[in-house]
Amino acid sequence: MDSNLRDGVLVLGSTGFIGAHLVERLDRHGYTVYALARSEQNITRGRIRHVSGSMDDAELLRGLISRCRHIVHVAGLTTPSTSATAPAVEISGNLGALARLLSFANEFPDRRLVYMSSAGAVYGDHSINIDEGALLRPRSYYGAGKAAAEAFIHACSSTTSWQCVVLRPSNIYGPGQSPGKGFAIVPTLFTCAADNTTFNIWGDGGNVRDYCHVSDLVDLAVRAVGFDGGPKSAIYNAASGEAVSIVELISACERSTGRKINVKFLPSRSVDVPHVSLDTKAARSAYDWEARISLNEGLDMTWEWFQGLRVLEQTTN
Repeated sequence: MDSNLRDGVLVLGSTGFIGAHLVERLDRHGYTVYALARSEQNITRGRIRHVSGSMDDAELLRGLISRCRHIVHVAGLTTPSTSATAPAVEISGNLGALARLLSFANEFPDRRLVYMSSAGAVYGDHSINIDEGALLRPRSYYGAGKAAAEAFIHACSSTTSWQCVVLRPSNIYGPGQSPGKGFAIVPTLFTCAADNTTFNIWGDGGNVRDYCHVSDLVDLAVRAVGFDGGPKSAIYNAASGEAVSIVELISACERSTGRKINVKFLPSRSVDVPHVSLDTKAARSAYDWEARISLNEGLDMTWEWFQGLRVLEQTTN
C-alpha cells in the first residue's frame, strides 16, 4: 500500500460540529484529509481537500475511497426530534447512505472504518456505568437507526476485509456547537443565559447524563484511525466519567457564565432515560484514552467561544 493511501482519511460529514473538529485534528497529525459534505466548497487547503457532495453520489464516493485507507463516518441527516414523527428518514437517509458506503468494501479491501454512533440513543433503561456488551434498547427512532447502523457495520467486518470501529459517545459539547431543538443542551443553556430566556426542564431535573468535550472525543477518534492491529470489529464508549443531573449542569453553566438561567419545569416524558453513564475501560485499554477536560473547564472554554461568536454576529449584522 503506497504512503499516500496509507495516510489518506475520508471524513464523511466534515462540516458538522464533530466533523469540523476532526478534520482540523487529523490535519495537525499529518494526515491527508478528504472532507466530504453537502455544504463544503471544492477547495484544497494544505493537506485538507474539501469536497462538495453527498454520500448519495456513488461515483464521487468511489473516487474518494480509492484514495483513502481510513474512513470516518460522522455524517447524519437526522436528530432525535426530526425523525420522531418520520422514522422512514432513518432508513432512506442515514441507513441508505451507510449501505452505499459499505457496498464498496469488496471493491476496495483493507480499509478501516470508524463510525460515530450515540451512547445516549442506543442504550435504554438502567444505563448506569454501562459497558459495550449491554443489550441495546433504543427509545427513539434515531437510536434505532444508530443500532441498525452498528449491525450493518458488524456484518461488513464479518464478511469483508474492512476493519470497523464504532464509537459510542455520551453527550458531546464544545466550541462550534449550535443550539438545536431537543439536543445540544449546553449551547441552548448559554443562549438562555445570554438572552435571559427560559429553559424548559422535562420532569424534576434529576435526569443524569455524562457530558464529554468534543476535543476528548476527537482525540479518541484520531487514536482509532491511527491504531494498527486490534480486532476486526470493536465498539468503544466515549465519556468524561463526570455524570451530572440537568439541575447540576445548569448550575455549572451559571458558574461559567456568571448569569442566572431561568427555568420552567414541565411534566416528565416517557422517552427520557433517567440515568445514562458509561464505562470507558475498553477505550482506555485499547487506545490508552481517557477524557482529560473537566466539565467546568470545558464549559468555560465553550462560553468563551460563545461570547466571541455573539460579538462577531453583532458586528456583521
